[in-house]
Amino acid sequence: MNPAERRLIGYTAAAHATVHLLELTYPALLTRIEADFGIRAVISGALATVFGWAFGSSAIPAGFLVDRLGSRRVLIYAFAGAAALSVLVGLAPNEWALAVGLAGLGLSLGLYHPAGLSLIAQAVNQRGLALGFHGVAGNVGQALAPAIAVGLAVAINWRASFFFLAAVAAVLALAMATTRLPIRGEVEVPVLTESAPERQRAQGRASNQLMAPLLVVYAAFVLSGTVYRGAITFLPEHLEEFVNKELGGAFATVALLTGAVGQLLGGTLSQRVKLERLAPAIGLLAVPALIAAALLSGAPLVLLASIFIFLYFANQPVFNGLIADYAPEGAVGRSYGISFFASFGLGSMGGIIAGAFVQRWDTRAAFLVLSAFLAVTVALSVVLWVMAERRRSRSTRLENATEGLP
Repeated sequence: MNPAERRLIGYTAAAHATVHLLELTYPALLTRIEADFGIRAVISGALATVFGWAFGSSAIPAGFLVDRLGSRRVLIYAFAGAAALSVLVGLAPNEWALAVGLAGLGLSLGLYHPAGLSLIAQAVNQRGLALGFHGVAGNVGQALAPAIAVGLAVAINWRASFFFLAAVAAVLALAMATTRLPIRGEVEVPVLTESAPERQRAQGRASNQLMAPLLVVYAAFVLSGTVYRGAITFLPEHLEEFVNKELGGAFATVALLTGAVGQLLGGTLSQRVKLERLAPAIGLLAVPALIAAALLSGAPLVLLASIFIFLYFANQPVFNGLIADYAPEGAVGRSYGISFFASFGLGSMGGIIAGAFVQRWDTRAAFLVLSAFLAVTVALSVVLWVMAERRRSRSTRLENATEGLP
Protein backbone atom coordinates (compact mmCIF):
# COMPACT_ATOMS: atom_id res chain seq x y z
CA MET A 1 0.00 0.00 0.00
CA ASN A 2 1.22 3.51 -0.77
CA PRO A 3 1.21 6.28 1.89
CA ALA A 4 -2.05 7.77 0.60
CA GLU A 5 -3.82 4.42 0.90
CA ARG A 6 -2.46 3.95 4.42
CA ARG A 7 -3.80 7.38 5.41
CA LEU A 8 -7.19 6.47 3.97
CA ILE A 9 -7.28 3.17 5.88
CA GLY A 10 -6.17 4.93 9.08
CA TYR A 11 -8.90 7.53 8.76
CA THR A 12 -11.69 5.06 7.95
CA ALA A 13 -10.55 2.78 10.78
CA ALA A 14 -10.72 5.64 13.30
CA ALA A 15 -14.09 6.70 11.89
CA HIS A 16 -15.50 3.16 12.04
CA ALA A 17 -14.39 2.74 15.65
CA THR A 18 -16.04 6.05 16.59
CA VAL A 19 -19.31 5.10 14.88
CA HIS A 20 -19.57 1.93 16.96
CA LEU A 21 -18.44 3.71 20.12
CA LEU A 22 -21.39 6.05 19.68
CA GLU A 23 -23.71 3.20 18.68
CA LEU A 24 -23.14 1.30 21.94
CA THR A 25 -22.71 4.23 24.35
CA TYR A 26 -26.44 4.60 25.01
CA PRO A 27 -26.92 0.86 25.81
CA ALA A 28 -23.88 1.01 28.13
CA LEU A 29 -25.45 3.94 30.03
CA LEU A 30 -29.00 2.61 30.03
CA THR A 31 -29.46 2.09 33.78
CA ARG A 32 -27.94 5.48 34.62
CA ILE A 33 -30.19 7.28 32.13
CA GLU A 34 -33.25 5.42 33.47
CA ALA A 35 -32.38 6.51 37.00
CA ASP A 36 -31.73 10.13 35.95
CA PHE A 37 -34.99 10.55 34.02
CA GLY A 38 -37.06 8.17 36.14
CA ILE A 39 -38.19 6.13 33.12
CA ARG A 40 -39.06 2.45 32.87
CA ALA A 41 -37.10 -0.13 30.91
CA VAL A 42 -39.81 -0.31 28.23
CA ILE A 43 -39.30 3.41 27.51
CA SER A 44 -35.51 3.18 27.44
CA GLY A 45 -35.84 0.16 25.14
CA ALA A 46 -38.13 2.13 22.83
CA LEU A 47 -35.51 4.89 22.67
CA ALA A 48 -32.91 2.30 21.68
CA THR A 49 -35.23 1.11 18.89
CA VAL A 50 -35.65 4.71 17.66
CA PHE A 51 -31.88 5.02 17.40
CA GLY A 52 -31.52 1.62 15.70
CA TRP A 53 -34.13 2.31 13.03
CA ALA A 54 -32.66 5.75 12.34
CA PHE A 55 -29.18 4.23 12.11
CA GLY A 56 -30.32 1.67 9.55
CA SER A 57 -32.79 3.78 7.56
CA SER A 58 -30.33 6.51 6.59
CA ALA A 59 -28.04 4.01 4.85
CA ILE A 60 -30.02 4.00 1.58
CA PRO A 61 -30.13 7.81 1.11
CA ALA A 62 -26.49 7.85 2.19
CA GLY A 63 -25.63 5.50 -0.67
CA PHE A 64 -27.28 7.78 -3.22
CA LEU A 65 -25.50 10.80 -1.73
CA VAL A 66 -22.17 8.97 -2.01
CA ASP A 67 -22.71 8.23 -5.71
CA ARG A 68 -23.76 11.84 -6.33
CA LEU A 69 -21.48 13.87 -4.04
CA GLY A 70 -18.58 11.53 -3.30
CA SER A 71 -17.55 9.86 -0.04
CA ARG A 72 -15.59 12.83 1.32
CA ARG A 73 -18.56 15.17 1.59
CA VAL A 74 -20.84 12.51 3.03
CA LEU A 75 -18.25 11.61 5.70
CA ILE A 76 -17.88 15.27 6.66
CA TYR A 77 -21.67 15.60 6.98
CA ALA A 78 -21.86 12.36 8.98
CA PHE A 79 -19.35 13.36 11.65
CA ALA A 80 -20.24 17.04 11.80
CA GLY A 81 -23.84 15.97 12.39
CA ALA A 82 -22.80 13.33 14.92
CA ALA A 83 -20.80 15.94 16.86
CA ALA A 84 -23.72 18.36 17.07
CA LEU A 85 -26.30 15.70 17.93
CA SER A 86 -24.09 14.05 20.56
CA VAL A 87 -24.05 17.42 22.33
CA LEU A 88 -27.84 17.55 22.03
CA VAL A 89 -28.13 14.09 23.60
CA GLY A 90 -25.78 15.12 26.40
CA LEU A 91 -27.90 18.22 27.11
CA ALA A 92 -31.28 16.43 26.91
CA PRO A 93 -33.48 17.55 29.85
CA ASN A 94 -36.03 14.73 29.48
CA GLU A 95 -36.81 11.56 27.56
CA TRP A 96 -38.56 13.44 24.72
CA ALA A 97 -35.50 15.54 23.97
CA LEU A 98 -33.37 12.42 24.35
CA ALA A 99 -35.51 10.63 21.74
CA VAL A 100 -35.02 13.50 19.27
CA GLY A 101 -31.28 13.58 19.91
CA LEU A 102 -30.87 9.81 19.55
CA ALA A 103 -32.92 9.76 16.34
CA GLY A 104 -30.77 12.52 14.84
CA LEU A 105 -27.60 10.83 16.02
CA GLY A 106 -28.69 7.55 14.43
CA LEU A 107 -29.43 9.30 11.13
CA SER A 108 -26.01 10.97 11.12
CA LEU A 109 -24.07 7.82 12.01
CA GLY A 110 -26.05 5.85 9.42
CA LEU A 111 -24.39 7.91 6.69
CA TYR A 112 -21.01 6.41 7.53
CA HIS A 113 -20.97 2.82 6.26
CA PRO A 114 -21.95 3.43 2.59
CA ALA A 115 -19.44 6.28 2.41
CA GLY A 116 -16.55 4.63 4.24
CA LEU A 117 -16.88 1.25 2.56
CA SER A 118 -17.33 2.62 -0.96
CA LEU A 119 -14.22 4.75 -0.41
CA ILE A 120 -12.20 1.66 0.53
CA ALA A 121 -13.72 -0.47 -2.24
CA GLN A 122 -12.80 2.03 -4.95
CA ALA A 123 -9.60 3.63 -3.71
CA VAL A 124 -7.52 0.82 -2.15
CA ASN A 125 -5.76 -1.81 -4.23
CA GLN A 126 -5.62 -4.51 -1.50
CA ARG A 127 -9.33 -4.21 -0.81
CA GLY A 128 -9.79 -7.36 1.27
CA LEU A 129 -7.02 -6.49 3.70
CA ALA A 130 -8.26 -2.91 3.99
CA LEU A 131 -11.80 -4.14 4.78
CA GLY A 132 -10.29 -6.43 7.41
CA PHE A 133 -8.50 -3.54 9.16
CA HIS A 134 -11.68 -1.49 8.88
CA GLY A 135 -13.66 -4.26 10.57
CA VAL A 136 -11.07 -4.69 13.31
CA ALA A 137 -11.46 -1.03 14.23
CA GLY A 138 -15.24 -1.40 14.42
CA ASN A 139 -14.96 -4.36 16.79
CA VAL A 140 -12.48 -2.51 18.97
CA GLY A 141 -14.91 0.42 19.14
CA GLN A 142 -17.72 -1.92 20.18
CA ALA A 143 -15.56 -3.55 22.84
CA LEU A 144 -14.31 -0.25 24.27
CA ALA A 145 -17.69 1.51 24.31
CA PRO A 146 -18.84 0.17 27.71
CA ALA A 147 -15.46 0.91 29.34
CA ILE A 148 -15.26 4.49 28.05
CA ALA A 149 -18.93 5.30 28.66
CA VAL A 150 -19.12 3.84 32.15
CA GLY A 151 -15.69 5.20 33.08
CA LEU A 152 -16.69 8.77 32.22
CA ALA A 153 -20.09 8.27 33.87
CA VAL A 154 -18.42 7.19 37.11
CA ALA A 155 -15.82 9.98 36.99
CA ILE A 156 -18.25 12.76 35.98
CA ASN A 157 -21.74 11.74 34.78
CA TRP A 158 -23.37 9.94 31.86
CA ARG A 159 -23.63 13.16 29.83
CA ALA A 160 -19.84 13.52 29.77
CA SER A 161 -19.58 10.41 27.59
CA PHE A 162 -21.57 12.05 24.81
CA PHE A 163 -19.67 15.35 25.12
CA PHE A 164 -16.36 13.49 24.82
CA LEU A 165 -17.50 11.56 21.74
CA ALA A 166 -18.88 14.78 20.23
CA ALA A 167 -15.36 16.18 20.36
CA VAL A 168 -13.96 13.04 18.72
CA ALA A 169 -16.55 13.25 15.92
CA ALA A 170 -15.74 16.92 15.33
CA VAL A 171 -12.04 16.09 14.97
CA LEU A 172 -12.87 13.38 12.41
CA ALA A 173 -15.02 15.79 10.38
CA LEU A 174 -12.16 18.30 10.36
CA ALA A 175 -9.65 15.60 9.40
CA MET A 176 -11.79 14.47 6.46
CA ALA A 177 -12.02 18.05 5.24
CA THR A 178 -8.27 18.65 5.39
CA THR A 179 -6.43 15.32 4.94
CA ARG A 180 -5.14 14.40 1.49
CA LEU A 181 -6.47 11.01 0.44
CA PRO A 182 -6.38 9.06 -2.87
CA ILE A 183 -9.48 10.84 -4.20
CA ARG A 184 -9.68 13.48 -6.89
CA GLY A 185 -12.05 16.33 -6.08
CA GLU A 186 -15.25 14.76 -4.83
CA VAL A 187 -15.11 11.58 -6.94
CA GLU A 188 -13.23 8.49 -5.82
CA VAL A 189 -10.45 7.31 -8.11
CA PRO A 190 -10.77 3.56 -8.82
CA VAL A 191 -7.28 2.16 -8.44
CA LEU A 192 -8.16 -1.54 -8.39
CA THR A 193 -6.03 -3.32 -10.94
CA GLU A 194 -4.65 -6.82 -11.05
CA SER A 195 -6.33 -7.96 -7.83
CA ALA A 196 -9.88 -7.26 -9.07
CA PRO A 197 -12.12 -10.20 -10.01
CA GLU A 198 -12.33 -11.22 -13.67
CA ARG A 199 -15.75 -9.67 -14.07
CA GLN A 200 -14.33 -6.21 -13.26
CA ARG A 201 -11.82 -6.33 -16.12
CA ALA A 202 -11.99 -6.11 -19.87
CA GLN A 203 -15.52 -5.12 -20.86
CA GLY A 204 -16.71 -4.41 -17.31
CA ARG A 205 -19.49 -6.09 -15.37
CA ALA A 206 -22.44 -7.80 -17.00
CA SER A 207 -25.07 -6.13 -14.81
CA ASN A 208 -27.91 -8.38 -15.96
CA GLN A 209 -25.95 -11.46 -14.79
CA LEU A 210 -24.94 -9.92 -11.47
CA MET A 211 -28.34 -8.62 -10.37
CA ALA A 212 -29.58 -12.03 -9.14
CA PRO A 213 -26.48 -12.74 -6.99
CA LEU A 214 -26.61 -9.17 -5.66
CA LEU A 215 -30.17 -9.79 -4.46
CA VAL A 216 -29.01 -13.00 -2.78
CA VAL A 217 -26.29 -11.02 -0.98
CA TYR A 218 -28.87 -8.46 0.19
CA ALA A 219 -31.04 -11.28 1.57
CA ALA A 220 -28.00 -12.68 3.39
CA PHE A 221 -27.40 -9.23 4.92
CA VAL A 222 -30.95 -9.17 6.31
CA LEU A 223 -30.57 -12.58 7.98
CA SER A 224 -27.02 -11.93 9.13
CA GLY A 225 -28.11 -8.60 10.61
CA THR A 226 -30.91 -10.38 12.46
CA VAL A 227 -28.36 -12.75 14.00
CA TYR A 228 -26.03 -9.84 14.85
CA ARG A 229 -28.65 -7.71 16.60
CA GLY A 230 -30.10 -10.62 18.56
CA ALA A 231 -26.71 -12.01 19.60
CA ILE A 232 -25.12 -8.66 20.46
CA THR A 233 -28.15 -7.68 22.56
CA PHE A 234 -28.46 -10.84 24.66
CA LEU A 235 -24.90 -12.20 24.76
CA PRO A 236 -24.02 -10.37 28.03
CA GLU A 237 -27.21 -11.67 29.67
CA HIS A 238 -26.55 -15.18 28.32
CA LEU A 239 -23.04 -15.15 29.79
CA GLU A 240 -24.28 -13.74 33.10
CA GLU A 241 -26.87 -16.49 33.41
CA PHE A 242 -24.77 -19.47 32.38
CA VAL A 243 -21.19 -18.42 33.28
CA ASN A 244 -20.91 -15.74 35.96
CA LYS A 245 -23.42 -13.13 37.11
CA GLU A 246 -20.83 -10.45 37.82
CA LEU A 247 -18.40 -11.07 34.95
CA GLY A 248 -20.82 -11.66 32.05
CA GLY A 249 -20.17 -8.20 30.60
CA ALA A 250 -16.41 -8.70 30.78
CA PHE A 251 -16.67 -12.04 28.99
CA ALA A 252 -18.81 -10.38 26.29
CA THR A 253 -16.04 -7.82 25.76
CA VAL A 254 -13.49 -10.63 25.35
CA ALA A 255 -15.74 -12.31 22.77
CA LEU A 256 -16.12 -9.07 20.79
CA LEU A 257 -12.36 -8.60 20.74
CA THR A 258 -11.97 -12.03 19.13
CA GLY A 259 -14.26 -10.68 16.43
CA ALA A 260 -11.59 -8.10 15.62
CA VAL A 261 -9.12 -10.92 14.94
CA GLY A 262 -11.76 -12.62 12.80
CA GLN A 263 -12.19 -9.48 10.70
CA LEU A 264 -8.46 -9.40 9.99
CA LEU A 265 -8.37 -13.08 9.06
CA GLY A 266 -11.40 -12.75 6.79
CA GLY A 267 -9.89 -9.75 5.05
CA THR A 268 -6.58 -11.55 4.54
CA LEU A 269 -8.23 -14.71 3.18
CA SER A 270 -10.40 -12.69 0.81
CA GLN A 271 -7.22 -11.54 -0.93
CA ARG A 272 -6.35 -15.17 -1.72
CA VAL A 273 -9.63 -17.12 -2.01
CA LYS A 274 -12.64 -16.45 -4.23
CA LEU A 275 -15.25 -14.76 -2.07
CA GLU A 276 -18.11 -17.00 -3.20
CA ARG A 277 -16.18 -20.05 -1.99
CA LEU A 278 -15.00 -18.44 1.23
CA ALA A 279 -18.41 -17.25 2.50
CA PRO A 280 -20.09 -20.69 2.86
CA ALA A 281 -16.92 -22.28 4.26
CA ILE A 282 -16.75 -19.77 7.14
CA GLY A 283 -20.52 -19.89 7.66
CA LEU A 284 -20.59 -23.68 7.93
CA LEU A 285 -18.15 -23.44 10.83
CA ALA A 286 -20.08 -20.63 12.54
CA VAL A 287 -23.43 -22.46 12.78
CA PRO A 288 -22.30 -25.34 15.07
CA ALA A 289 -20.34 -22.84 17.17
CA LEU A 290 -23.51 -20.81 17.79
CA ILE A 291 -25.54 -23.93 18.57
CA ALA A 292 -22.88 -25.06 21.06
CA ALA A 293 -22.81 -21.59 22.63
CA ALA A 294 -26.56 -21.89 23.15
CA LEU A 295 -26.32 -25.26 24.91
CA LEU A 296 -23.11 -25.07 26.97
CA SER A 297 -22.30 -23.28 30.21
CA GLY A 298 -19.24 -22.20 32.15
CA ALA A 299 -15.82 -21.90 30.51
CA PRO A 300 -16.83 -23.95 27.41
CA LEU A 301 -19.58 -21.40 26.75
CA VAL A 302 -17.10 -18.52 26.83
CA LEU A 303 -14.84 -20.40 24.42
CA LEU A 304 -17.61 -21.30 21.94
CA ALA A 305 -19.17 -17.83 22.12
CA SER A 306 -15.76 -16.37 21.27
CA ILE A 307 -15.33 -18.83 18.37
CA PHE A 308 -18.77 -17.89 17.03
CA ILE A 309 -18.02 -14.17 17.23
CA PHE A 310 -14.63 -14.79 15.59
CA LEU A 311 -16.22 -16.66 12.66
CA TYR A 312 -19.20 -14.33 12.32
CA PHE A 313 -16.99 -11.29 11.93
CA ALA A 314 -14.51 -13.15 9.71
CA ASN A 315 -17.28 -13.27 7.11
CA GLN A 316 -17.94 -9.51 7.20
CA PRO A 317 -15.06 -8.47 4.91
CA VAL A 318 -16.10 -11.28 2.58
CA PHE A 319 -19.69 -10.08 2.19
CA ASN A 320 -18.63 -6.43 2.01
CA GLY A 321 -16.29 -7.42 -0.82
CA LEU A 322 -19.12 -9.21 -2.60
CA ILE A 323 -21.17 -6.00 -2.58
CA ALA A 324 -18.32 -4.18 -4.30
CA ASP A 325 -17.96 -6.99 -6.86
CA TYR A 326 -21.65 -7.17 -7.77
CA ALA A 327 -22.60 -3.48 -7.54
CA PRO A 328 -23.59 -1.91 -10.89
CA GLU A 329 -21.14 0.59 -12.37
CA GLY A 330 -21.50 3.99 -10.70
CA ALA A 331 -23.70 2.59 -7.93
CA VAL A 332 -21.24 1.26 -5.36
CA GLY A 333 -22.40 3.76 -2.74
CA ARG A 334 -26.09 3.02 -3.10
CA SER A 335 -25.37 -0.73 -3.15
CA TYR A 336 -23.64 -0.42 0.22
CA GLY A 337 -26.52 1.75 1.38
CA ILE A 338 -29.05 -0.97 0.59
CA SER A 339 -26.88 -3.64 2.21
CA PHE A 340 -26.54 -1.73 5.47
CA PHE A 341 -30.21 -0.84 5.54
CA ALA A 342 -30.82 -4.58 5.15
CA SER A 343 -28.40 -5.40 7.96
CA PHE A 344 -28.88 -2.60 10.52
CA GLY A 345 -32.43 -1.58 9.58
CA LEU A 346 -34.36 -4.74 8.71
CA GLY A 347 -31.94 -6.88 10.71
CA SER A 348 -32.66 -4.86 13.86
CA MET A 349 -35.77 -7.03 14.24
CA GLY A 350 -33.36 -9.63 15.60
CA GLY A 351 -33.51 -7.90 18.97
CA ILE A 352 -37.29 -8.20 19.09
CA ILE A 353 -37.30 -11.81 17.83
CA ALA A 354 -34.64 -12.92 20.30
CA GLY A 355 -36.28 -10.93 23.10
CA ALA A 356 -39.58 -12.73 22.56
CA PHE A 357 -37.89 -16.11 23.01
CA VAL A 358 -35.97 -14.88 26.07
CA GLN A 359 -39.20 -13.69 27.66
CA ARG A 360 -41.03 -16.94 26.83
CA TRP A 361 -38.18 -19.33 27.66
CA ASP A 362 -34.57 -18.15 28.14
CA THR A 363 -31.46 -16.97 26.29
CA ARG A 364 -30.66 -20.54 25.21
CA ALA A 365 -33.90 -20.66 23.22
CA ALA A 366 -33.07 -17.29 21.67
CA PHE A 367 -29.61 -18.41 20.55
CA LEU A 368 -30.99 -21.63 19.06
CA VAL A 369 -33.45 -19.59 16.99
CA LEU A 370 -30.62 -17.30 15.88
CA SER A 371 -28.73 -20.44 14.82
CA ALA A 372 -31.59 -21.24 12.45
CA PHE A 373 -31.36 -17.77 10.90
CA LEU A 374 -27.61 -18.22 10.51
CA ALA A 375 -28.13 -21.60 8.82
CA VAL A 376 -30.37 -19.96 6.21
CA THR A 377 -27.67 -17.34 5.66
CA VAL A 378 -25.20 -20.14 4.95
CA ALA A 379 -27.67 -21.74 2.54
CA LEU A 380 -27.85 -18.43 0.64
CA SER A 381 -24.06 -18.25 0.48
CA VAL A 382 -24.02 -21.78 -1.00
CA VAL A 383 -26.53 -20.62 -3.63
CA LEU A 384 -24.24 -17.68 -4.36
CA TRP A 385 -21.28 -20.04 -4.80
CA VAL A 386 -23.24 -22.28 -7.19
CA MET A 387 -24.29 -19.26 -9.25
CA ALA A 388 -20.68 -18.06 -9.45
CA GLU A 389 -19.43 -21.47 -10.56
CA ARG A 390 -22.07 -21.61 -13.28
CA ARG A 391 -21.06 -18.16 -14.54
CA ARG A 392 -17.42 -19.22 -14.65
CA SER A 393 -18.35 -22.44 -16.48
CA ARG A 394 -20.37 -20.51 -19.08
CA SER A 395 -17.54 -18.03 -19.51
CA THR A 396 -15.03 -20.86 -20.04
CA ARG A 397 -17.24 -22.56 -22.63
CA LEU A 398 -17.69 -19.27 -24.45
CA GLU A 399 -13.94 -18.63 -24.51
CA ASN A 400 -13.26 -22.15 -25.80
CA ALA A 401 -15.90 -21.76 -28.52
CA THR A 402 -14.43 -18.40 -29.54
CA GLU A 403 -10.92 -19.84 -29.75
CA GLY A 404 -12.20 -22.61 -32.03
CA LEU A 405 -13.56 -20.16 -34.61
CA PRO A 406 -11.51 -19.85 -37.84
